[in-house]
Amino acid sequence: MPDRIQIKEEAKQVLRGARVNPYLVSLIVVGVLGLLGGLDSYVGASQTVDQMAGYDPDLAAMLPNFPEFPVLLVAFVAAVNWLAQAILSAGWSIYHLGVRRGKEMPFSCLLDGFGFLGKLILLNIVMSIFVFLWSLLFYIPGLIAQYRYRFAVYNLCENPDIGIMEAISMSKAQTAGFKWTLFVLDLSFIGWILLSGLTLGILDIWLAPYREQANVGYFQEIKRVKGIGFQSGPDGGDDDPFRPIDPFGPNE
Repeated sequence: MPDRIQIKEEAKQVLRGARVNPYLVSLIVVGVLGLLGGLDSYVGASQTVDQMAGYDPDLAAMLPNFPEFPVLLVAFVAAVNWLAQAILSAGWSIYHLGVRRGKEMPFSCLLDGFGFLGKLILLNIVMSIFVFLWSLLFYIPGLIAQYRYRFAVYNLCENPDIGIMEAISMSKAQTAGFKWTLFVLDLSFIGWILLSGLTLGILDIWLAPYREQANVGYFQEIKRVKGIGFQSGPDGGDDDPFRPIDPFGPNE
């Protein structure tokens, strides 16, 4: 059973040893996604108000008037926002997987998801459909499904040659028996998450790398225990076969 306290402490040590500042990487990801998310909300705000007017005209009348944009533009901005989230989320995972191995991860690794963009898009769509279908039964099955597929993106990032269903199947096998453990891990951050909300998300710049490294720590430990997943070199050295990172050269 992974030791949560030990893994979280290791996460702090890994971040301190990162040769490319993880908080600058976090600032880029949080900043870009925040701007795109804000733009998406602004462009689609008028349609949201129109929908609310159909259910509660009085409430809709209390909201400010937003400019109306063409439906195609609203759809385009939403698609760009979704695509950016998929790419940067994969790049974020690649960065932290590489840092865990002692690799020097440049800022450009955030765009490594372009190298397997088709699979990345399909994986996110398929996982969203699966979670939605489970959620139709009740909220709890949908929540369990989210934990079931938690490591699928990690698996694809580690080995883009595998298929999306293989990445999902590996995640299902990896998380079997560990969903509650992962849930407790998330609960252990609840205080920080609430505090981040009070700072309007600014604290996420420091919190997000910590949470991600803790997740990566669990991922690596579960892979080691179960023997399921792409295995890296014993010490993360020059023989490390972590595919997306190798093009950046060996460790110095």
